[in-house]
Amino acid sequence: MHPLSAKAEQGVPSPAPRETIILEIQRIRRDGGTQGRVSLNQYVVEEYAELMRAGTEFPPVRTWFDGDNYWLSDGFQRVAATELTGVTIIAAEVLSGSLEDAKWDSYAANSQHGLRRTRADIQAIIERALEHLKGSQLSNNQIARHLNVPEATLRRWRRSASSSNGEDTSRIAVRAGRTYSIETGRIGRKASHRSARPKSGDCLRRELRDMKELASPGARTVLAMVDIWVCGRTSLTVCLEGIEQAVRDLSPPAGAGRRAFPALGQNGTQRRQRAE
Repeated sequence: MHPLSAKAEQGVPSPAPRETIILEIQRIRRDGGTQGRVSLNQYVVEEYAELMRAGTEFPPVRTWFDGDNYWLSDGFQRVAATELTGVTIIAAEVLSGSLEDAKWDSYAANSQHGLRRTRADIQAIIERALEHLKGSQLSNNQIARHLNVPEATLRRWRRSASSSNGEDTSRIAVRAGRTYSIETGRIGRKASHRSARPKSGDCLRRELRDMKELASPGARTVLAMVDIWVCGRTSLTVCLEGIEQAVRDLSPPAGAGRRAFPALGQNGTQRRQRAE
């Protein structure tokens, strides 16, 4: 096995020695808590299986080999689809590392390819990353870059999950190539006693962008109108009229039951995505 070296300034391991092999699916471990999604999307699994039967080639799945087991960190839906076709082998990228390495790697899976992560998926990986030994020693920026989520989103989750008594206040920081530990327990406490100040336009635009990333399609429509108004590209009256129209479009017809905003990750909005 090849040793892994930590790349603390980015919050991710340095590229581990890797190779792509044909692996028997029965040798791939999927029971180690390395699935980045809350659950598989059976609709997508069946669609992948149809494409595979038609001859479409999918990228190799990714596994971590600890000397005994191949831990799957990326490609759960591809493996399930391959099984659905009756095939018992699959192309797999193999990296050297432990189960903990596989878990950390899995938190970044699906962030830039495949079926878009749902809000529940993002919430789950943030919680797991914050509980992971590596994540407990990294800053919000480092973890957010690894997960490919807005830093403000991760900061909110860390704040809501932290206990005032049991919060770990030690973080690793990297400056000018030097790595050192800093205490963050008192950061922001003095500011909390000051009266709140109005947010700047840049701050509002950043937060609107973060909200749109996590919002449902219906909510994104409203937030987009607010964003245009904040940027000064429309008047208050036009913005309000647009919001009122969006609310009317989303309201159920007379006599019908209430309808919630469509959730992220619905099948109809995701079919254009390819490999997991």
